Amino acid sequence: MNAPVPASDATRFDELWSRIGAALHTDAPLPTRVAEAALTATGAREAILYLKDRDVWVRSSDGGPSGLAPGELPEPLPTAVYHREGDLWLPLTAEGELHGLLRLCGVPDGAPDGAALLGFLLGAVVATHRLSKQVRDAEFELKARLLELESLYDLGLSLGGQLDLSALADEVLFRSISLTDAGKGTLVLIEESGAVLLERSVGGEVVSSRDAASWSLPEGGVINNEAAAVPTAGMRLASCEKCLAVGIAVPGRRLGILAVADKESRDGRVLDFTATDARILSLFANQAAAAIETARLHQEAIEKERIERELELAAAIQRQILPRDLPAVAGLEIAARNRPTRQVGGDYFDVFPLSRGRLAFLVADVSGKGVPAALLVSTVHAAVHLQIDEAKTVAELIGRIDRHLQKYAATRKFLTCFFGLVEPDTGALRYVSAGHNPALLRRRSGAVEPLGATGVPLGMFPNATWREETAVMGPGDLLCVYSDGITEALNAADEEFGLERLSRLLDDGSPARVCDAVFDAVSAFAGDTSQYDDQTLLLLRRRL
Repeated sequence: MNAPVPASDATRFDELWSRIGAALHTDAPLPTRVAEAALTATGAREAILYLKDRDVWVRSSDGGPSGLAPGELPEPLPTAVYHREGDLWLPLTAEGELHGLLRLCGVPDGAPDGAALLGFLLGAVVATHRLSKQVRDAEFELKARLLELESLYDLGLSLGGQLDLSALADEVLFRSISLTDAGKGTLVLIEESGAVLLERSVGGEVVSSRDAASWSLPEGGVINNEAAAVPTAGMRLASCEKCLAVGIAVPGRRLGILAVADKESRDGRVLDFTATDARILSLFANQAAAAIETARLHQEAIEKERIERELELAAAIQRQILPRDLPAVAGLEIAARNRPTRQVGGDYFDVFPLSRGRLAFLVADVSGKGVPAALLVSTVHAAVHLQIDEAKTVAELIGRIDRHLQKYAATRKFLTCFFGLVEPDTGALRYVSAGHNPALLRRRSGAVEPLGATGVPLGMFPNATWREETAVMGPGDLLCVYSDGITEALNAADEEFGLERLSRLLDDGSPARVCDAVFDAVSAFAGDTSQYDDQTLLLLRRRL
């Protein structure tokens, strides 16, 4: 050093600090201040500072860090004052941690006595500067995070008030592009089946909607800053240089994918997407997912409510179509019941008192269920009431109904039906069974005779014809006409109720009691097993 160093450490510390204080307490960059302080304290010709930059040692100067030549630093790194090739190396330590290395070239009179203390003092300066920088960086990061949270909160409020899914998708896409300074973007929403529900794009295609079910994005998304035209995470990106994609999901279900592309700069360059961009977009996607799911559920609720109203209306119409009360006909006992599997069904029955004490009756089973089946039932009901007084025979009536359906039915469905006409005085039964289940004629003796089909279902083939058959009902005989929902009712073992069980229930009791017994037996047989077909039963007995 330029003057003798006092013997005591306290004196040495005071003098060193006073001599380097002026050099340290300036506005110059850290490398300049440290070098000036070292030169002032040691009289060295040159001072070079080495610091760590992200765990890598670099040469530090006012212009920033620069790389090292091979072997520029001693190995291992010195932990005490170290001489190498005429240079003095001072480890800059504070609180037992190495914060830097100071290389002093051309030190007069060799290593000064206070070199170790100088390394400690300059190590404290470097450590304080590093800590100060970390505090500033932390403050900046905290402010940035707060701004992000405020922005995301405002965005969440904006999205939360939107219940129209299409409009919400547009807003999510434009907001995501604005958040990331992107030039392009795509939002694709998928159904639970994997099919595309909705797709929006701005600025050009970014992600193909094909094979949406195979998309798989890790948490935090995927950044592709190199080759956006190649498949990435199960999707194919196109028409962009750089892309950032994140998944949109709620617990237990994927909703879709949000992708932005080509981050813009002021000078027109396309910038790389960063981990911060990915974090912000991922947080926004989480908020968007909640809003999208809310809008989707709202849309489903509205659609469900609309369907419920339609079903209620259809059910009310069908209740008007089915006869409320069965007519009293001399010489006959009648009972009938219908139990649909839904609010509205595809089964239909009706009875028509005619002149000379005759009675016509009908049991029909329309293909399908729900509103379309109910609409066809309404068409059949109208056709029968329009044509019954015009036809001279049962077969002619069935032909007229079929032609009416072929011409006016809005749905391309068909139906089976059993139409009969009975004369109580003589017991003569004329009937047509258009592809219907065989009616059962139980004789008073207990024998059961099936009355099979006499033609094809209605509405199936143009210009079809039907054969009219005749049977005679004796006093006490019981006719059972039913839909296949009775005989094909299933239990938990997937076993059908069957024709045999139905036949055994037909006895000499009143039709009303037999009707109750059949429905009770079917219910007991099925138990809690859901049924998929309507159940209709019409019983007609000729009095003794």
